[in-house]
Order: sequence, then C-alpha cells, then structure tokens
Amino acid sequence: MNYRHLMIFALMGMLFTACATAADSAAESKVTRLIVLGTQGGPRVNADRAQPSNVLIVNDTPYLIDAGNGVARQLSLAHVPLLSIHQIFITHNHDDHNADWGTLMGLAWTAGNTEPMTVYGPRGTESMRRGFLQYFAPNAAAHHLEGAPNEPPAKVILAHDIAGPGLVYRDANIRVTAVENCHYHFSKGTPGYHWQQSFAFRFETPDRVVVFSGDTGACGDVLADFAKGADILVHEVIDLAAIGNAMKAPVRGTDSSLERRASLMKHMSTEHSSPQEVGKVASRAGVRMLVLSHVVPGRLDYPDSGFADGVKEFYSGPVIVARDLMEF
Repeated sequence: MNYRHLMIFALMGMLFTACATAADSAAESKVTRLIVLGTQGGPRVNADRAQPSNVLIVNDTPYLIDAGNGVARQLSLAHVPLLSIHQIFITHNHDDHNADWGTLMGLAWTAGNTEPMTVYGPRGTESMRRGFLQYFAPNAAAHHLEGAPNEPPAKVILAHDIAGPGLVYRDANIRVTAVENCHYHFSKGTPGYHWQQSFAFRFETPDRVVVFSGDTGACGDVLADFAKGADILVHEVIDLAAIGNAMKAPVRGTDSSLERRASLMKHMSTEHSSPQEVGKVASRAGVRMLVLSHVVPGRLDYPDSGFADGVKEFYSGPVIVARDLMEF
C-alpha cells in the first residue's frame, strides 16, 4: 500500500467520523433537517467540494440557502426533488453564491413546474431575474409544447429584493430574518458602493434555530447577537496563511500582478473570517453547535484541525468542518 492509498483511507476515516457526529446531531430533530450541499469557499471550482449552498428541510418542505454552481446536481445527490424547491434565499451577490438560482428555476420550469418559485436576495436580485428571463427565452421557445398550457416562465420565476435588516419571509414552517454582515467595504466611486448588500439569515422553525453567517469579516457583536442561542450556526472560515501561500503560484492566463494579489489579500483579511474570529462569535452567541462551511482552502488533504483548532481557542462546543452533503 503506497502513501497515496494511506492518505485516501485516512481522509475517508475522517469523513466517516464527521458524518457520524453529524448524524447524531440530526437525530435530535424530527422536524428540521439541514443538509450542507456545497462547502467550497470562493469562486474556485474543484472536484473535492461543490460551490456554497444549503437546504433546510422543515416538515418535508425544503428551503434553499444560496445557490452556487452545480446546486441542482447537489440537490439530486441529497435526494431533494428539484420540483420541491419554491423558496430560495441568497446571502449576497457573489457568483459562488448566486450563479445557479436562475438555472435551477429554469430546469424546474422545463420539467413542468407551474407553481411560483421565488428568490429573496440583496438589491440586484430582481434585475438578475429580468436578465435571466431574457437569457432563458430561446430555451423557453424551444421547449414549447403544442397543445399544452405552457405556463410562461415569467409567471413562475419570481424574485424579491430584500429591503434591509428584519423579516424576510414567513410561512407555517419558518420565520426568516436578516441582518447585514461585514462582507462588503466598498469605497466611494466603486461599482458596488452604497447599494450592494451582504446578509446573514436566521431561520426559526418549530423545533430549531439555524443561522447562516453568509460571507463576513469581523463584525463586532452584530453576528453574535443575531445568532444568540441558535441550535446551529453555519459560519464561513478561511486560513489566510494558506491563501497567501497559494497566491505565490500564479495561474497561467490570470492576473497575477502584485497589485491584484495585495487587493485580494486585503479582501480576504477584512471581509472573511479566521477560525479565531468564528470561535469568538460562536462563544458570544452561545450556539449549541458550530458548522464550518465555505472553507478556504477547500482541499480534502487540508486537515480539519487547520480550522477547528483556532475555533476551539474561544469556543468549547461541538465544531464540525463540513463536507458536501453532510446532514445535521
């Protein structure tokens, strides 16, 4: 048996252990299930993890939180029917979080869905819907079925811009509130200044409170107060040193200038969260369980301890470094 085989078996053992822990937690609830569909942070696409997305299932009704590239396949792998998705919540307008909500809705329409599907997201979400419907128009025409009702896509593909912090959505299963986090710090004159938003979401169900941090940097007491007493906090995490090392190896065909690297490192250090910062938030909030997702780097050969050890300096509760399709 060579070294590579040993590494594979070791990684599989870590994954099975983590999944067993997650399963123990999931058994606590008969009403609310959380499945982390994609756990890779940033726009990087790889074979180890899918782009960020989560599904919260309450009384057998699924609610999608973020919709990175490939979310439809991840739902299929999680055995969540595509046609059961009717409410989607987007934390912010970065393409690793919002790239596929239109595609998901389009696939559902093509499969025969006639019930409204609504995406709730930051300013710009409604304009994205208009752009998607224009993009989707040739496909809709090509899928026209003669003699069938052919519900127009615009009647079932809907979008709603979240006005700001507060109540976003409620029904018999859930109550969703939002707060602006600290992911964006646009300077005056830049394209996103004064109108782009980034949200954290709090989902209150009949038997659980689940909070999603969204992408965020250090935010004072904002997130700790927002997540107070939550059963599960799903929080992003990065290893800044590992990112810095990765940037030393430029990729052919990309901008590898010193200016771009410096700008990216500033973004990573101020608008994302270190393990220590995540630990402080979880401790101040008093959450029952911390699930680390949107992890950077996302390689499966990167040890969980690279994230968990820093968190545990400040938080004494259960910490799980999520893998795609884990359930809680």
